[in-house]
Amino acid sequence: MPVLHWYEIPCPVCGAEETNSWDKRISRALGYKHIVCEKCIAKEYDVTPEELRETMQKHFGLLPCPGLPDL
Repeated sequence: MPVLHWYEIPCPVCGAEETNSWDKRISRALGYKHIVCEKCIAKEYDVTPEELRETMQKHFGLLPCPGLPDL
């Protein structure tokens, strides 16, 4: 299972100062050109971050990275 890594890449939507490897994985799975943070993706799809994590696991087989902050 991948370990959580932090990047000094800001979210292009909300401007959060850092994104992480989970943000990168879900952004790629959904076809985003840039790394967008989990909160912005959840907001776009009108779901909670918890629901987004469940959906990514159920439909894409992506498990959240260990060390991901609890919501």
